[in-house]
Amino acid sequence: MKVLVYPHDLGMGGSQTNAIEIAGELVRLGVECSVFGRPGTLNARIEELGLPFIESVAPGRRPSPGVIRQLRHVVIDGGFDIVHGYEWPPSLEAMMAVRGLRGRAATSTVMSMAVAPFIPSWLPLVVGTQQIAAVEMARGRPRVDLVEPPVDLHHNVPPDPATLQAFRRSWGLDGRPLVVCVTRLAVQLKLEGLLTAIKVAGEQQDFQLLIVGDGPSQAEVKAAAERANAVGRAGTVVLTGELLNPRAAYAVADVVLGMGGSALRALAFSKPLIVQGERGFFEALTPETRPRFEWQGWYGIGDESESGDSRLLSALAPLLRDAELRAERGGFGREVVENYSLTRAAERQMTIYRDALGATYSPGERGLGSTTATGAFVAYHVRRKWSALRGRRAVDDFNAVPAARKEARRPVRDTTSPSGPGTIVYFSGVSWDAVQGTDHRLAEKLAEHHPVLWVDPPQSAWAHVRNRLKPTRLSEVASGISRLSLTVPAGVTRPLMRDFAVAQVAWNVSQHLRESDAPPLAWICSATVPILAKIRAGTAPRIYLATDDFVAAAPLWRMSRAYLHRSREGNLEHADLVLAVTRTLAATLRRSERSPIVFPNGCDLHRFDGIEDVAEAEDVVLPSPIAGVVGQFNGRTDLNMLAAVQERGISLLLVGPQSFASPEETARFEDFVQREGVQWIDRVPTERVIRYLKCLSVGLTPYADSTFNRRSFPLKTLEYLAAGIPVVCTDVAPLTGFDPRFVKAAATPEAFAACVAETLDAKVPVAREKVRISVESFDWSRRVEELLGLIEERRC
Repeated sequence: MKVLVYPHDLGMGGSQTNAIEIAGELVRLGVECSVFGRPGTLNARIEELGLPFIESVAPGRRPSPGVIRQLRHVVIDGGFDIVHGYEWPPSLEAMMAVRGLRGRAATSTVMSMAVAPFIPSWLPLVVGTQQIAAVEMARGRPRVDLVEPPVDLHHNVPPDPATLQAFRRSWGLDGRPLVVCVTRLAVQLKLEGLLTAIKVAGEQQDFQLLIVGDGPSQAEVKAAAERANAVGRAGTVVLTGELLNPRAAYAVADVVLGMGGSALRALAFSKPLIVQGERGFFEALTPETRPRFEWQGWYGIGDESESGDSRLLSALAPLLRDAELRAERGGFGREVVENYSLTRAAERQMTIYRDALGATYSPGERGLGSTTATGAFVAYHVRRKWSALRGRRAVDDFNAVPAARKEARRPVRDTTSPSGPGTIVYFSGVSWDAVQGTDHRLAEKLAEHHPVLWVDPPQSAWAHVRNRLKPTRLSEVASGISRLSLTVPAGVTRPLMRDFAVAQVAWNVSQHLRESDAPPLAWICSATVPILAKIRAGTAPRIYLATDDFVAAAPLWRMSRAYLHRSREGNLEHADLVLAVTRTLAATLRRSERSPIVFPNGCDLHRFDGIEDVAEAEDVVLPSPIAGVVGQFNGRTDLNMLAAVQERGISLLLVGPQSFASPEETARFEDFVQREGVQWIDRVPTERVIRYLKCLSVGLTPYADSTFNRRSFPLKTLEYLAAGIPVVCTDVAPLTGFDPRFVKAAATPEAFAACVAETLDAKVPVAREKVRISVESFDWSRRVEELLGLIEERRC
C-alpha cells in the first residue's frame, strides 16, 4: 500500500503533527508513506522521520484547482493508492484528485472541534473524539471512524538532566511551582483560557506560568503577560514563542494546562493535567473525570455559572500544594495515555485505508456533493466574506463552533410500565424460519421467563400469494413464543413503501397486544427498520439490540447504506436502552456520554449435552481428522483462509447455505468446493447440526477483514466451543473472554493453516468437556438474567 499524506499546513499544530507522526509509524508497519504540502516548521520532523516530501504549489482559493491537478499527477506518476487529506481543504482536494481513478481512494481526517458540513457524506471520515463521531453519524454520515489524537510515547520522553537545567536557566525559571501550557496562540478555543491563566498567575504570584507557542493572538497574550509581570514578581509569566521541540517544557512542568494533543502529550511525561476549554472551563484529569474527556475529547465548555478564575484556582491549588497528589495524578495520566499510543493509531489507520480501497458504493453515491453540501459550502464562504468585511474573520473556523456546543440534550422519557408479568415483543431482522442465530437463541431463553411475541419482517402481498400464506398470521412456534407474520402491499422495499410498512407493523402489533390483553414488558428491536420510532413512549422500555453493524453490512446484504443508516439512527434516538455485542460496536453506536452496554452473544451449553453419544452424520465422506465450518457462506467468509487449509492436505467440511453478493464470488465458492478434500453440504435442519459438529476435530471461523466483521461477535466460535470443539479463527473479531488454550487466531492464510495443523497434530487431544466448561460464562441463561435485570431497572 502506498499512501500520500496531505496535512492542511506544516506549521506547528496538533492536526498536522498527528498526520506526520502517524505516517512515520505506518512506515514502520510496512506502509509506504510520503507527505505532500507547503513547506513549514514541521518539515524538520518530516525529515527526522525519514518521510519523502513533495512540495505543493501555492494553493490560493480552496479547494485549489492547481493543487488538485498537481495531486492527480503525483498520484498517477507515484503509484499512490490513498490520498489522505487532513482538515477540509486537503480533504476536498484529495477527493477531487482521485476522482475517476480506478483502484485509488481518498480519506479525510478532521481534528477540528466540528466537521465542515460540505465534506461529502460518502467520503471516509476520521474524527478525533467519540462525541464528534456520534454527532456526524447521527447527521447521516455512514462512514465515520475514530482515531483519537495519538502520542508518540517513544519520542515524548524527557531530555537529559543537563538539557533540562539549561532550559530552566535560559527562561528564568526561579524554583517556584511551574505551570506549563504548550499551545498555538489562536483566537478560537485558546485565547480565553490563556488570558484567564495569565490573570490568575499575576494575581497569585506563587507559581510561574510558562507559555510555549506562537500564533495570531500573540500580541494580546504578550500584552497580558506584561501586565501580570508589572504588578508582581518579574518573570511570573514567561513566553518562549514557538519551540520546535517542546519536550523540555513538558518535562520541567509541575502541572500542565492544555487541550487536545498537547494535553495528551503532557500525560506522556507523567504530568498532572488540567484540561482547558471555553466559557470558564477548567477541569483536572482524575479517575472521575476521565470518562467525560474520553467522550468529548480533551476540551470542555463551562456553563459560566462561575468565573474561569475560580475554576482554574480550585483545580490548580491542591496540585501546587501537594507533591504526592501531583505524583499520583501524573502516574494515572501515564496509564491513560497508553490507550492513545501512536502504534494503536497507525494500526487503526491501516484498517481505514483497507476499508476505503475495498469500499463499494451505490450508483451515483460518489457525486462531488449533494445540493445540501453545495449550499453549505456557498453559505460558508458568504459568512467568511461578511465576517471579513466586519473585521471578525475567524482563523480556526471549524474550531469556532465545536460540536460539543451544538449537541442537543435528549429528553428524558418516562419508561415505566405496568407492574406484573407482560409480553416481550421481539422485532427481529429475520424470519423465524431463517438460519437460527442470536435472535432465535435469545428469544427461546427469554420465553422461559416471559411470553415472547416474535414479529417477522413484513412481506409483500405478492410474496404471501406466491407462498400461499394468509395476510396476517399468528402461530405458536415454540414454547412461550408466538410468531406474528404480517403482509403489506407490494413494493415493501421501495423508499416510500418502507415507511408505510413499518407503521403498519407497529399498528398491528399494538392492536394484537390490546386484543389479547397482554401488556408489553419490553420492546426489543434487532431489525434494520426504524420500528422503535413508531412505539408509543411511556409504556415498556424500548431496547435496541445491535447484533451486528447493520450499516457496514449494506454491501453484504445488497441493501441501501443510506437507508440502513437512517433506520439505525432512528432506533438509537428512540431507544431507552442500547445493547451492542462488542465493545467496538458499542463505541460506534455511542450518541451521548452514556455508552451502550456491551452484551455479547451467548451459547446454549445444554443443547450439546451428550454429544459424545451422538452419531456422526452419515453423508460426510471425508477422512478424519476433519476441520470445518458450520454456518453460512457469504461476503464475510475469507476463502483464502480455507484454501490454505485445503492446500495443506487437511480434510475440510463446509456445512450451510451460501449467499454471495456477486456471480463472481458465487462462482469462486462453487469452484472451491469441487477441490479434492473439500465437501460442501448445503443447509441442514437445526436438529441435525450436532451430527455434523460431531465430525469435526477443529472448528473454523474464517472471517474476512472488514469493518462489519471487526465489530461483530463470532457466534459460530461459541457454538463450536459449546460443542467441545477447539477453534481456529482469523484475528478480526474480538476474542475477549475466550480461553487461549482452545481458541487460536491468525492473520494470514499461512498462519491460519498452520494453527489448524497444530491443533490437529496435538499429541494429547483436548477433552470435549474441558472445552465446553471454558464458555460456561457465555451461556444464554446468564445473558437472559442480565437482560431481564436491565429491563427491571428501567421499569422501576
